[in-house]
Amino acid sequence: MKMSRSTCGSALAILLLATTASAQDPASSPAAVSPIATFEVASVKPSNPNPDPTNPLNMIALMLPQPGGRFTATNTPLRMLIMMAFELKQEAQLVGGTADLLAAKYDITARAAGTATIGKELPQLLQSLLADRFKLKTHTEMRELPVYDLVLARSDGRLGTEMKPSTSECSKADQVAAEQGAALAQGDVASFIGKPRPCSVSTDTSGGPLNLLMRGDGQEMKQMVEILSQFTGRTVRDKTGLTGRYDFAMKLDLQMVLALAKRMGANIPAAAANIPQSDGSSLMTALNEQLGLKLESTRAPVDVVVINSVEAPVAE
Repeated sequence: MKMSRSTCGSALAILLLATTASAQDPASSPAAVSPIATFEVASVKPSNPNPDPTNPLNMIALMLPQPGGRFTATNTPLRMLIMMAFELKQEAQLVGGTADLLAAKYDITARAAGTATIGKELPQLLQSLLADRFKLKTHTEMRELPVYDLVLARSDGRLGTEMKPSTSECSKADQVAAEQGAALAQGDVASFIGKPRPCSVSTDTSGGPLNLLMRGDGQEMKQMVEILSQFTGRTVRDKTGLTGRYDFAMKLDLQMVLALAKRMGANIPAAAANIPQSDGSSLMTALNEQLGLKLESTRAPVDVVVINSVEAPVAE
């Protein structure tokens, strides 16, 4: 259980760090690549096949924008790099390529021009890097796929007791996310566990691994749907009509977090399948009872990226 708890906390910290950056509308089309959206310096190497198992951060994929225009990725499968580059929310949105190559993990160290924190331009930067180093060629098709619509759960529009309008001033949310990314890259997982910070998301494990709590401060609905897309593995569209920023607290079941960690490349023990939910609260129940929101399953046209060709990068 000790290793599972560590793995879950790390995976959730990474996810929640990513969602503090400017999340894109899941219904929008992937951005076109600008000719100038390229990293000035980029190193791409295969990941260590035998990472130190005592450090959970060595066992999962990390993709972290950092201050100074820097970006690092470690233990990151090519599939995840492509999905981030094209802002894909579910695996069904990526078609083609060989399974072995898409599963191959890479470490990337890159720097963009200037000293500003990389924000909305990251997908374009990654698209350019993938085209240059992996010879990636794609085209986009529109296909109908299962999606979720995030809506208000109550007919009177009231929110749950654990979701309230925020008073935090979050005009520099991207900078906060980058600073957290730099800390996490140095192995500072503790900063994300049980220590709520303004304009960010944190994990409260004070109740033990079977009673995980996710806390958000100053989060917009675009961050909420990004979080839910990661947990559900589907595109989530914001249909709440809510504007502004909110503070929230929501219980999570350990099985859901373990599934997320597995998708991020962690090796989850088979015995973990016997671990019960936190307290019987599924994601759907927690959303409804605690936040006053719900997910409605539907189908909708979604952009699907088709890989025409891709190659392993030349060894440096």
